[in-house]
Amino acid sequence: MTSSPPTIWMLVLSNTFVFAIGGALTYLSLQARRRVGKSNLNYTTLGFGLVTLSTVAEVIYAPAIIGIYEITESTLLILYTIESLLIGLGLGSIYYSVRGS
Repeated sequence: MTSSPPTIWMLVLSNTFVFAIGGALTYLSLQARRRVGKSNLNYTTLGFGLVTLSTVAEVIYAPAIIGIYEITESTLLILYTIESLLIGLGLGSIYYSVRGS
């Protein structure tokens, strides 16, 4: 099964958007840490960075799902698990920061 060009572009654009917004939030969080000087903002920066990094895993496995190239089920499961762990760790880090570490 192959994907039509609009599907590929939707994938590319949505991942680029998420990566850009995540990168901007990571940068703004880092700037806030420098400006305010509170150490718990380090965890916010880490959290946004990890969530943003998870888009890289999605870029690797999503084309395989829509049929652009072949990938084994075990590799797909590993990539999906890595993405989920990055998102979970990132959100946990943000939670820890907001909670007042």
